[in-house]
Amino acid sequence: MKLPIDVRESLVEGLDDFLEAFATSPDAEAVAAFVVEQLEAFADDAGIDDIIAGLEESGGIETTLLETLEGELSSNDELEFTGEEVVSLLEKACDIEWEDDLSDDLEEDDLDDDDEEEEEAEDEED
Repeated sequence: MKLPIDVRESLVEGLDDFLEAFATSPDAEAVAAFVVEQLEAFADDAGIDDIIAGLEESGGIETTLLETLEGELSSNDELEFTGEEVVSLLEKACDIEWEDDLSDDLEEDDLDDDDEEEEEAEDEED
């Protein structure tokens, strides 16, 4: 699944802030829930429907994304709980590709629509 790189950056930053609040090693369940919550918030802001299901399908996940992340976080003894490490784990689990700027694609679509509207207006004038 392709997602904008700024989502990755926001996830890493948000996770780092979230993880700093823990005096000891954070609870895998809490970290997984935070990631899922952040992804859903991004999807709402971006108008993406059912991002979690899309990520589960993209990664071929047979359980839920939440359960998969919890399992990966709790079973990996060498994992350092940093935003970068957790997001890297998410990338691998869901086969995420980060795009520099997906909004360029949207802007090009908008420009194409504008061009079509101009052509229609010119045709009407003729």
